[in-house]
Amino acid sequence: MRLHRLIPVLSVCLAASVSTVAAQPKKGAPAKKGPAAPAKGPAPAKEPAKAPATDPAPAPGGGSASGEAVQKTEDAPPGDIEGRDENPDAPKTIEGETKPAVMKATPVKRTGYPIEEAMRPIVLPPNMSEVGIGPHAQVSPYQGADALRARYGITNKVQLGLTYVFAGVFDDPRTSTKKLGIHGGKAVGLDVTVLLQDWVGVRLGVPFYIDPVALSIAIGVPMKWQFADGKYAIGALDDFLNIRVKRFAPTFYQEAANAAAAVGTGSMGTNTIQSKGQLRFSGYGIMQYQPNLAFVGRLGVTLDDFSTTRTDSTDGPATFIRAGLQYTPRKYLDLGISIGFDNLAHAGSFGPAGLLAFRI
Repeated sequence: MRLHRLIPVLSVCLAASVSTVAAQPKKGAPAKKGPAAPAKGPAPAKEPAKAPATDPAPAPGGGSASGEAVQKTEDAPPGDIEGRDENPDAPKTIEGETKPAVMKATPVKRTGYPIEEAMRPIVLPPNMSEVGIGPHAQVSPYQGADALRARYGITNKVQLGLTYVFAGVFDDPRTSTKKLGIHGGKAVGLDVTVLLQDWVGVRLGVPFYIDPVALSIAIGVPMKWQFADGKYAIGALDDFLNIRVKRFAPTFYQEAANAAAAVGTGSMGTNTIQSKGQLRFSGYGIMQYQPNLAFVGRLGVTLDDFSTTRTDSTDGPATFIRAGLQYTPRKYLDLGISIGFDNLAHAGSFGPAGLLAFRI
């Protein structure tokens, strides 16, 4: 009887012991805590809203209509990841794109004959003609002369020229009285200029005196250099040498000198041979103040009879200097005026000179 009562009691105790053991945590396991607080940091991305089932169009950004998350594609790494080929001076726009390179405008090549005196070539262009006069005088003893000068461009490297001393004002050496008068000129000559380079050429001419007959050979080496985009120019040796061939060497500057040589005046006596010729070292400079206005200066030394000393037929070296301006009111017309000395050793050689040139 007691055994039957003891068995149920033992069964209840055994069941209670098993329940107590199951409720205890395992050794080493963390104790069970309440719900964990959300971790700090960026909030998880929200799932895109699902498109209505009735809209068959795909979601923006390439997503499907079912509202699935869009897979982002990673950009390929740059070819120059270390930046060795980067140009810090390359211009960038706001978006980071390189601006197109700015191309400089190519200078327009000028055509036609320049209005600027400093930029003009040594010879005229083909088929262009120029006719001009250059009256000049000295104050004591008074002498004056004027010559007609013409030139014509045959090619861009060859030019033909003509000079004629058509008048002079002087005291005629053939008369015993001292009286100024206007006399017709008798000196004329042809010349040819050949351009060797843009800055240098050679000129060969034949000055000729009509009565009595006199002849010479004139040689020039005209040079011209331009600077500062044609604002300045210098030149030299355009009338370098004049060599007597028959009787005397005619000049195109003063008709009085030709008349005196023709009659053989001076200590050598009448009808005697005069100077063997002249050697002239000359140069000029041009400052182009405005396109149609230039300041021009000329300086040089003339050795008459090729001598550096005074002789019976010459006064020795003569240093000349002139300065003036040239105005071009039209592209075909030049006007000029200058003053200076034909010989610095003689104050009376001071005088004015003019210029008038017309091109067609």
